[in-house]
Amino acid sequence: MNGFPPSLECSRCGEGEQQLTAQAEQIAALEARLKQLQKQLERQTRAGKRQAAPFRRTKKKPPGEQGRPGRKPGHERAERPPPDKVDRTLLAAAEFRPDCRVALVDKTVHVQYQTDLPPVQPVVTQFNVEVGHCPCCGQRVQGTHPEQTSQALGAANQTLGPRATALAADFKYRLGIPFRKIADLFGGAFGLACWAGGLTRLTARLASASRGLLEILKLQLPGRFVVHIDETSWWIGGRKAWLHALAADDLAVFQVGGRSRNIALEILGQSFQGLVSCEGYDAFATARCNAHPLRRMRDLLAAEAADKAALETIQQLLLTGLALRDRREALTDLGYRRLATQHKAQVHDWIAQHAAHADQAVGRLARPLRRDETEFLKFLDDPRIPATNNQGESTLRFAVLLRKIGCCNRTPRGVETFEVLSSLLATFRKRGLNFIAWAREFLQGSGPKYVPPDLLPAGFTGQILLSP
Repeated sequence: MNGFPPSLECSRCGEGEQQLTAQAEQIAALEARLKQLQKQLERQTRAGKRQAAPFRRTKKKPPGEQGRPGRKPGHERAERPPPDKVDRTLLAAAEFRPDCRVALVDKTVHVQYQTDLPPVQPVVTQFNVEVGHCPCCGQRVQGTHPEQTSQALGAANQTLGPRATALAADFKYRLGIPFRKIADLFGGAFGLACWAGGLTRLTARLASASRGLLEILKLQLPGRFVVHIDETSWWIGGRKAWLHALAADDLAVFQVGGRSRNIALEILGQSFQGLVSCEGYDAFATARCNAHPLRRMRDLLAAEAADKAALETIQQLLLTGLALRDRREALTDLGYRRLATQHKAQVHDWIAQHAAHADQAVGRLARPLRRDETEFLKFLDDPRIPATNNQGESTLRFAVLLRKIGCCNRTPRGVETFEVLSSLLATFRKRGLNFIAWAREFLQGSGPKYVPPDLLPAGFTGQILLSP
């Protein structure tokens, strides 16, 4: 006997067993949670090494829940319009069924169009350049032709034409194809023998000559009401830098430098009166991107965060705000302002309740929302203000893919070429202009060139000359 009453001894044994059981259950739950987090970490680590990781689907529906591909029932039929020009017409005859060998009856004729590329053959132009000396001053004089793109003679008397140069620039600085593959494409598909080094020098020359056009685009950005800004890491000869993208509805500018806001200040100026849609850049009036917290909420919910209900509540609130934005035109002004005020109050109440939440994940989500609450909801006050920075991210997306393929830039001259040509190509595409046609005219001849009127600031009636 240990000196304790039997009832007390039994109760202590029972309490000890309950504590051991609770501890064992807690340990088992922690071990299961640890395994789940380890699997998630391995999955994220593998995903980061895949080229398509940012854009691939991470979750697929079960086979029974997958819908049919294509548009939903009720949509109008979608088809390509018939071509404006038909070069030749052929008959696909059907006389009889091969097995029966009996002539067909009730025959009808249906039309099918097939569009193909013609065989491409390079056009070689020989310029007989006259060179002489002035008997008066003794200076050397060399003749030029309007279609020439280079005045080099001797060992450098062979060069690519303006169309090939512009096409190489488009492939490299818009589509992200490396110069070596472009050279293979030109040689294999077009019969145009060239090398990566030559293409690099030609596009660098085009960028150097059109640098002034990029400066004209930069002067137009401060006049926009909203400018989207985003940045990503970049490399210059093994040294880390940052690539900044400043975009509006009809223009885009790329510039490489540090991660500070100095680049945006340099381009937009201290007196910029518009809004910047971004993450950061507190030197300006900003409108924060709602897509970033929504993306973070999806990640936390996928990781089965502790307070799932709180995350689902704020996620639904932000999605309700985006839906309210889309319904603005269908509501009266008074009704919309009433719903917008209610929505802001609901978001504010959630932030106030969860800023000091015990769950660290929820707290880290609520505190940035509290700090920039007005910037996140500013899109409800003015329809011109975007709710997300999707335009900035989509403008920069090609550079993220190019970084994985083309290894960024090796020299400062490569940086300048990238800044100029990427900015011009993105702007030409936004405005529906033909970059190849412009570059062909710009490169030909040695005289000054006018800036296209479609690239000048709105309301500008003069002309600006560029010297290639």
